[in-house]
Amino acid sequence: MKRGAGPSLLEWLLSPTWFMPFATFVVRAYATLFHGLRVSGLEHVPQGVGLVVACNHESSWDPPIVGVSINRKLEFMAKKELFAKPLSRAVMRGLRAFPVDREGQDIGAIKEALRRLQAGRAIGIFVQGTRNAGDAAALDGAAFLAQRAGTPLLPAAIWREGRNFRVAFGPALAAAGTSRADATALTTRVMQEINALIPG
Repeated sequence: MKRGAGPSLLEWLLSPTWFMPFATFVVRAYATLFHGLRVSGLEHVPQGVGLVVACNHESSWDPPIVGVSINRKLEFMAKKELFAKPLSRAVMRGLRAFPVDREGQDIGAIKEALRRLQAGRAIGIFVQGTRNAGDAAALDGAAFLAQRAGTPLLPAAIWREGRNFRVAFGPALAAAGTSRADATALTTRVMQEINALIPG
């Protein structure tokens, strides 16, 4: 699609105004009926303010399951490859996702995330950057965004009990400080909170 052009027919048909609530309803119903979805800690989710939700990442199910579990509209960065084809691009935009180049520091994606946060929206970030990361070091992206936007940082954990999904939210953390060391310290703390939410 050319710069400055209006939305394509697909993007118009899959408008986030209706598509995101519809998809949320369908996925939540499916996860509840067939995967025993249980959610705890919703009382910790701040309302009416920009919010960074920091989560662990185990499988490709994580974005939709966390997205339907929280009591806010949650928007994710998604790898730019998902925006390459018209249908997948329309679906991603219908879910309020936005592209990020994972090969390097994507300034455009960072600016878009900050714009959304400053507008009072909620952005989901997988702290270790990729799924099945195991004990890989957490990245500072979520903490950085929360610092720069002046928003709370909410720990979220997702795990499986057999085939059933479990999601838990912990108390939001204040994103104090502005330095890289402050961001790293905040990342360490949010990972501790996420791990504490997961039983055993």
